[in-house]
Amino acid sequence: MFQQTKKIIKSSKKEVIYKIITSLFIQGLALIIPVFWSNTINEVTDANYKVGYYLIIITLLLSIFYYLWSYLNQKTWYKFYNKLYTEYTSLTISETKNINKINLGEYTNILNNDIDIICNFLGNLVTRILQIIEFFIIYAYFLSFNFLIFFATIVVSLIMLILYWKAGRIVQELNLKRKNALDMKTIMLHKLYSSITNKKNDVTSATNLFNKDNRTYLRSNYKYNVTIQAIIYFVLGVVEATRYAIIFYAVYLVSVGNIEIGTILLIYSYYDKIITNFEVLGTIIADSRSFIVSLERLNRISTLSNSVAK
Repeated sequence: MFQQTKKIIKSSKKEVIYKIITSLFIQGLALIIPVFWSNTINEVTDANYKVGYYLIIITLLLSIFYYLWSYLNQKTWYKFYNKLYTEYTSLTISETKNINKINLGEYTNILNNDIDIICNFLGNLVTRILQIIEFFIIYAYFLSFNFLIFFATIVVSLIMLILYWKAGRIVQELNLKRKNALDMKTIMLHKLYSSITNKKNDVTSATNLFNKDNRTYLRSNYKYNVTIQAIIYFVLGVVEATRYAIIFYAVYLVSVGNIEIGTILLIYSYYDKIITNFEVLGTIIADSRSFIVSLERLNRISTLSNSVAK
């Protein structure tokens, strides 16, 4: 299925290019706007009000462009998603031959849930790669004016990345259990539907079995999502604490004349980006594990089809 994924992405070159262009504009403007706002504060502080007014207008125009490109990016994302979803669905259906070795619950969830997860992950991949590049741009900026701020940010970031990576294996195991529970729940849902439509006497029994599998799924789904959020919020809390420690130090640097007031605003804004990107990074790690699980489930259909051909 990895080879098929490459072919599907190659067939979506136009959508990928549009996604890259719109994402570049968004991420670039997100980094440039705080710079202009920081310079505005510096000019106003130095009583250069006329320059300050001009910078406010420029910042406003850049913000409008940011939202315009964000809208275009969303349109591009859905076009890319739709293209991927259509290709994966067509490929999966065309390769479905040995269907008796896949239960109805698993097949239903593969065509609905797993393909959706794969397309979401690939659709967001361009933006997320650019967000990771953003880290290095921000680190380079910190290094350009203060090594201690750069070093503290790098150390905390590396520790949090290691934590994310270690936790990823746990998340993948929980996700696999959640998907298996969803398969069993879907099987019982089909049996319940059959019992109701055929007006059989075992409707109560089928309902009880469905409720049992539903409770199992809800428990596994709860554990999966709560674990992910616990990891993400812990990381964000540590990064947030680091931000205020650095702002505290930055105030001292202003007091001794090493940096301007606007630089504090820029540090704060860029740490907003770091926090947002760490939240995204936590989602990336969780989503990448989900992507692998879903791709392996999709690959099961292809494997069974090949076994029939042989």
